[in-house]
Amino acid sequence: MFLLLICILTGEQHGGIVTAISSSDEYECACKLEKRPDLTKKAETARWMVHSLDWGVISSISSRLGGSGEGGVESSIPVPFGNVYSFVDGSCNTSTGIPYIYGTYMDQTFKDTINNNMVSLTLSESSLSSVCSQERHGFVDSCMIGTKYGGDPENPVCARLTLTGKLIPLMEKNRTGDDNNDNDDYAEYEFAKNALFDRHPSMVDWPVGHRWVIAKIDIQDIWLIDYFGGATILDPIDYFSVSGSGSGSGSATKSVEINT
Repeated sequence: MFLLLICILTGEQHGGIVTAISSSDEYECACKLEKRPDLTKKAETARWMVHSLDWGVISSISSRLGGSGEGGVESSIPVPFGNVYSFVDGSCNTSTGIPYIYGTYMDQTFKDTINNNMVSLTLSESSLSSVCSQERHGFVDSCMIGTKYGGDPENPVCARLTLTGKLIPLMEKNRTGDDNNDNDDYAEYEFAKNALFDRHPSMVDWPVGHRWVIAKIDIQDIWLIDYFGGATILDPIDYFSVSGSGSGSGSATKSVEINT
């Protein structure tokens, strides 16, 4: 993809920043998008969203706001805090259903989890077209404002999903020196790292001084809206039991091989 680099010389407008303008509005997708499941298949739809989407909002209980009144909020009631995060549930061809993220304790969300590691990851089908223009499929019209389908990200037909559970950092290496100990944890770490770097390639060059951590969300509650009539509450057992074959995650959770 050819990029035309234009240097804005008038620092008055852009501070002298070099701006990259694409000669095309077509952006390649990290993975080929699989067909959206039938509306009656709620667990499959949830798994499809977690595998297909690239980013969402992680909400934590703030350690900065509330209680002490820091940040202009004075309350003894826990205060939520939302933060955008990229994630994967595996490589393009392998789905585990487990959201893996790449973060740092320099960031507020990870700081929050020191005191309370319960978080929620919220996803919207409307984000499909935000990272690559190829994903503007017909069924996403329900998410697109101004379409004849009454499109809007809040339209119930535009699926949204919230996964709640514990944010658990993965072990980067075997710290015990025992080759027979923590091998599963290390394998899962390597699996998640490879998937993150493959589907979010810019992460490879993020500053090493930030001491990046790979963590997963241990899902305990699943809330889905993908049609009219209210939310569906899914049992994690059903969610992780979505039929499929293949493995390679290093996780005890069943993985699903995606045919591309």
